[in-house]
Amino acid sequence: MEISPAHPRAESLRIRRKLAEAFEEGIVVPEGLAAHGRGEAFDYLLGEKTLEPARKAAEAGTALLLLAKKPVISINGNAAALAGRELVRLASLCNAALEVNLFHSSRRRERKIASLLRSYGAKSILG
Repeated sequence: MEISPAHPRAESLRIRRKLAEAFEEGIVVPEGLAAHGRGEAFDYLLGEKTLEPARKAAEAGTALLLLAKKPVISINGNAAALAGRELVRLASLCNAALEVNLFHSSRRRERKIASLLRSYGAKSILG
């Protein structure tokens, strides 16, 4: 299905498609789809803008990541599916380790996510 760039929810639809594909590949679980939908609902209710407290929390998190002696970036299925490439790049930039950390865990799923991250250039993955 082609998503028109003019569609008011085009980005949301692209994200949903990515998650659905990752679900079919075994990277995302049904609970991850539900969690994303819940987050989208809150985003919609908040007017689809980043509130100042969230912006400050992101800045504080960035500072902690940069100041940490041994930073680790934990990645779940949704994060791998939606921002895996960017997270691998971030880990490289701040000399952080990557770890696959799943609430709904299976060795098969952990391997799939690690493989996806390696395809984006990750060298070492904890998990």
